[in-house]
Amino acid sequence: MSQLRRFLLVGMVVNTLLGIVSRGAHSAEWSAEPSFNVNGVYSNLLLANGSNEVWGYWSSPALKLKGATESFMIEGNAKADFVHYYGQQDRSFTNMFFPVGTSYKWERMTFGFDGGFTRDNTLMSELRQTGLVIAFTQRNLWTANPSLTVGLTERLNWLVGYQFTDASYENGLSLGLVNYQINGGTSELSYQIQERTKIKLTGELTNFVASQIQQEWTYEGVGMGGSHELSESLSVTIWGGARFIRSTKGGVPGGSLSQNDVVGVYNANIKKEFEQSTILVECSRDIYPSGFGLLLQVDRVGGTISHNLTENLTASLSGALYFNSAIASTTGSFPQTRYDTINPKLSWKFAQWWTLDLSYSYAERAIGSLNQWNYGNSTFVMLTYTGDKWSVSR
Repeated sequence: MSQLRRFLLVGMVVNTLLGIVSRGAHSAEWSAEPSFNVNGVYSNLLLANGSNEVWGYWSSPALKLKGATESFMIEGNAKADFVHYYGQQDRSFTNMFFPVGTSYKWERMTFGFDGGFTRDNTLMSELRQTGLVIAFTQRNLWTANPSLTVGLTERLNWLVGYQFTDASYENGLSLGLVNYQINGGTSELSYQIQERTKIKLTGELTNFVASQIQQEWTYEGVGMGGSHELSESLSVTIWGGARFIRSTKGGVPGGSLSQNDVVGVYNANIKKEFEQSTILVECSRDIYPSGFGLLLQVDRVGGTISHNLTENLTASLSGALYFNSAIASTTGSFPQTRYDTINPKLSWKFAQWWTLDLSYSYAERAIGSLNQWNYGNSTFVMLTYTGDKWSVSR
């Protein structure tokens, strides 16, 4: 999809939403909330062999916008990161984030839309999602996820949705990264058994294409799960299912190669809230597209503990362990990779609009079959200013 078509599509969506607001709004409230933060960092930039120690700073202005009526809501965020690294690697780049979300309710139906444009770096995006360390470069990501939820009864809801993703990498091919596009549909039937118990049935169909290497994956999935609040402060969620995957590789003698796989997927978490603390433990297995032009199976175990030391001082500790492997691949073998990270953080709101964050991150990557092991240490100091919220009603 060309840049012109993308902007035309965004313009059509915004114009339609504003038209709905102008026709259906009896009363509306609009608000804007500016913020600005400066982040100083010292880090081993890449978890790879070689000299990667850097220090640098991030300057990040942002503006949150929101509008709402009795039946309509739209919110978005405009944010930029101006990043400069110095030391054994000199780099300067700009990240941009323009997410938008909206919903419109009428009778028993709710239309929703989430999407937008993101320009970030791979160590900020794909590493957090998959735990796989790939080449460091900028990524452009377009997403559009419309959905429709229908209340069949007071307790029974049916959701249908569509997912579009288009990812492209700066100098990608020279770094072993390929552009890809995802188109998919989802369906979910949820039933509220009791006030604190809900179950759901899910289905999906997804197509993942990396045209630069003539690689395509199509997978269908089904699943079942539920959530239950054991008390006002303790909740549990669990879901499991299967993905039926077909991989096709073109441009080979004889026309193409195909491979079929079945992968079990799941996710579960338990959350406990205390008067001053919150504990979250989660585990999952899922499959994700990757800039390597591979479909990855990612097993993850993680958790977060946060505690309010005082009214304005909060301490937290988070960590995660990932295992990555390629599935349904006709492009050759891919070694299993382990990645783990631990992140303590201290946040101090020392004034009405000012917050100071101090954090540390330790990460390591290991590839057993290659006898390769790397680690990294990063320290961060971030000062955030959140301006007064501007709002207007009519």
